Amino acid sequence: MMEFSGKTYEEAVNKALEKLNVSKDELIIEKISDKPNSILDILKEKQTGQVYIRVKLKNQVQQKESHSEEIPEYVQKSLQILKDIANYMQAMVNIKINFVSGDYILEIEGEDKGLLIGKHGNTLNSLQNYINFIINKNVPKDQRNYVIIDSDNYRERRKKQLIDLALKTAKLVQQKKEPITLPPMLAFERKIIHIALKDNQYVTTYSVGENPYKSVVIAPLLDSSEAMFS
Repeated sequence: MMEFSGKTYEEAVNKALEKLNVSKDELIIEKISDKPNSILDILKEKQTGQVYIRVKLKNQVQQKESHSEEIPEYVQKSLQILKDIANYMQAMVNIKINFVSGDYILEIEGEDKGLLIGKHGNTLNSLQNYINFIINKNVPKDQRNYVIIDSDNYRERRKKQLIDLALKTAKLVQQKKEPITLPPMLAFERKIIHIALKDNQYVTTYSVGENPYKSVVIAPLLDSSEAMFS
């Protein structure tokens, strides 16, 4: 759901139609002062002299309702948090839920997706860390779940970067014969490192620290001749 404002209700609606490039029939429109979420909503119009509305696409609402029973509560909560952040940033994006290899992925699409990706994916990673922290707050460790936030195939590019990092670090560990601890990563990123090196005969990997900021350690494996004298 997105917010728009104007000097009149009609002006606010026209702004929404122009921004979303849809007809009025395709939108669900709520005047904020008529359906306030908090006392701040009521004060908005009085303080600014503007009329505020909330809008959402009807087809997105129908899609969410048809699948809401199949989607875990923590994923729905994550989706709502991400939508709220996008609205606050006034980013024109669509967010869909994908389920790939046992992971729920919130996929960000739209003309303003770059705002949520950020330089080198920093904003995307921060959003993911923040949302996973919120949904797992006060949840026992053995019951925690994590979502992945992706946009513009960033995670696939990140996967290739991590594999490259794993292979280069493994070579360095093999040369120095000393363990190297990589920067903190989320579970799905650590998994990529572990898989990339699982068949490497010279190094082993394990995780240290606490979620969601665990780190992967790449350590040397002693060969049989070294093991005899260690």
